Amino acid sequence: MAAKEKKILNNAIEQISRQRPHRQPVSRRDVAMLFIVLAIILVVANNWYLGTHHVGRDPKNNALFAALQASLGSDRLGSGGDRSSSTIVVNQTGAYILSEICGGCTRSNAGRRPCFDIVRKKHKQLGENASILDAAIIIGAEQKECELCDPAKCLSHYHIDGGQLNNTKSKYWRFDMSLPKFSKPTTFYLQSIPTELRIPTERFNDILSYFVERHTYSLKNKLVGMQYLVEYNPGLVVIPPLEKAKLPKEAYYLVSLRVTPANNCFEAKVYTQLREEIWKAVYHTGTNHLGLALLDKDYQVIEGYETVIEMDVQLDLQRRTFVGSSLSPTFMDYRIFVLNGRIYLHANAETVSVTQLNLSMTGRGDHEKIEYCDSIYKSGEPATATSSKNAKDITDEEMDKPCKLKSLFGGQKLQVAIGSQFRTIWSGGVTGKNYALFSIPNITHPNAPDSIYAEIDIFPHHVHQVLLHEHNRITRHQVFERVWKPGTRKRRNFPIDVVNEREMKTVGNITESRADVPLPSFFNVDAHQDWFPGGDAPFKEKAHGGACCVSFSKDELNLGGTRNNHNESNLLVGVGHTKVTWKPWYSKDHIPQEQKDRVPHTHYVSLFYAFDPYPPFEIRARSGYFCLGHVPMIGDKFSPTEGGRFNPHSILTRNRNLSQNFENFDCPQMSFISSFIEKADDSSKTAIGYGLNDCTGRLVEVDKKDIVRLLYPEPMDMVFEQVT
Repeated sequence: MAAKEKKILNNAIEQISRQRPHRQPVSRRDVAMLFIVLAIILVVANNWYLGTHHVGRDPKNNALFAALQASLGSDRLGSGGDRSSSTIVVNQTGAYILSEICGGCTRSNAGRRPCFDIVRKKHKQLGENASILDAAIIIGAEQKECELCDPAKCLSHYHIDGGQLNNTKSKYWRFDMSLPKFSKPTTFYLQSIPTELRIPTERFNDILSYFVERHTYSLKNKLVGMQYLVEYNPGLVVIPPLEKAKLPKEAYYLVSLRVTPANNCFEAKVYTQLREEIWKAVYHTGTNHLGLALLDKDYQVIEGYETVIEMDVQLDLQRRTFVGSSLSPTFMDYRIFVLNGRIYLHANAETVSVTQLNLSMTGRGDHEKIEYCDSIYKSGEPATATSSKNAKDITDEEMDKPCKLKSLFGGQKLQVAIGSQFRTIWSGGVTGKNYALFSIPNITHPNAPDSIYAEIDIFPHHVHQVLLHEHNRITRHQVFERVWKPGTRKRRNFPIDVVNEREMKTVGNITESRADVPLPSFFNVDAHQDWFPGGDAPFKEKAHGGACCVSFSKDELNLGGTRNNHNESNLLVGVGHTKVTWKPWYSKDHIPQEQKDRVPHTHYVSLFYAFDPYPPFEIRARSGYFCLGHVPMIGDKFSPTEGGRFNPHSILTRNRNLSQNFENFDCPQMSFISSFIEKADDSSKTAIGYGLNDCTGRLVEVDKKDIVRLLYPEPMDMVFEQVT
């Protein structure tokens, strides 16, 4: 060991030693009694903490990370087989594991190089007589960007007295134990969808044969797509006054749902056993309907006020196809937003497209003079897969007219219209999707309507001001230039290109916040040194929407603890998600299956983030990861705690759990948060809507103070623990 490094290490050891109190002789009996009392206090305290801060979880699903021990024998991805010796300390509830290494070390970077990768290299250089903590202390002293690798500096960073250094360890939370406390869980189920288009519950255990039968039925009857439907990914808005005046007085919310045969309700092996053409029919279905329903103040669907709409068919945007073919749908993942007192519909198409929604009770005069959309956009002549142009040529003036939508199912009491044909936001390029739309007061003209922004990316934060009702007409060739790489063939016949040519106008350039995004406010098991530290991080750093935004005042931002979290104005808070992305090595035969199973791809976690409510919308805080759970079931029935309509698919989401490092978590593999709003009659609460495994949709209510607790946690609550 070099003299400089030895001096650094000796100084650190001396500092720790000075902080230890001198021991006084005590009797064995006193020691035994002390340990018994401490054990009782610890058990009671932990149970109280989990009962008051987290939704209850079944302890048998934790098993104290039994699977973790087995995983420690496999090589770390990208580490060349290097293993650091460490003893994992698990708290009695199994909610988190502990380490002497700070999470700020395992998730910090020195330039583009992860700090913990530097620590590993130093550990090798020091030799077998040095510990990984020794290496971390040295790197923390040598490199400013990696200073949190020094436990003393880590404590100081999180406002902990350095005198607690010798008995304080960092917490690494399970994803299913770090979620906010919630209430009023509600599941959605559209009764207007015909029974014959529901997967029968008696076929759940025979689903392979069911998929084959449905595919055969479609071919025999010359139908496009699989003939069954599921609904999920709920969008949610508070109905604004202008729309509420045209609806029943008990209507408080509007919910949107994706209605489609595409699903991940069943175990992954079910889908891999399907023949390719059937697998494509399930996943690459052209069927993607819009479901809408009015909700009362308790989030219950108001009887008769729901509808399922074939949006792409009525606007003549459905991709030309034929029986037995498979194509991705024209629209995916509908979401809704309220901006300047109006409701807007967002859909993922080639990129993101937006139009205004207008609602009315059926029979009122509001929509009587408006034409039906199909009378404007469809000629009545059948379109073919080989036709060289759209079935009917429409002028821009015609496309800017409002039109009514017909219901495929339901709609007895609810009439829906759009303000115009969709316009496309090209700010994020062809890969853009799931943009959150939000508004802030117009800075230069306070009496003018709010300025509208599209959130393109979260980390780093890319935001662009948009003009929802204005567009530039670009050419078909310009669309193709954006869709395909240079030099490739630029020809196709997709009706959606009519919308792609309507490029929504924007104001100025895309704003970009600083690249140095704050570290998570707490850390999860994936960051532990014996899981996936440093460059092995499984979840990609660039989080996506998600849903945004809810305003938190200065006072609300200081409800979650005693620290002064924010001294300026309000912040906007959103919910993002990230996932383990598929990489080419998953398909390589020479990669051991155990290594692939240790880091399964397409597994999702969520996080809260907070940013300034003005350009450049700097990110001010982000939470650690969490996942929202399954619907609690008692046999094949809902637990009494679950509200809403019974959805028989809810029992299926447990077929696919979030999993990493051979540890299963009590939540879906794919938790897709699709809405986040302030509660209609209580500004201290929020509502979060999310999809579970592309199978069902659910909503939960979360107090703002519980979100603040995760964004600005008390250090000894979420970040550290004193051990004896």
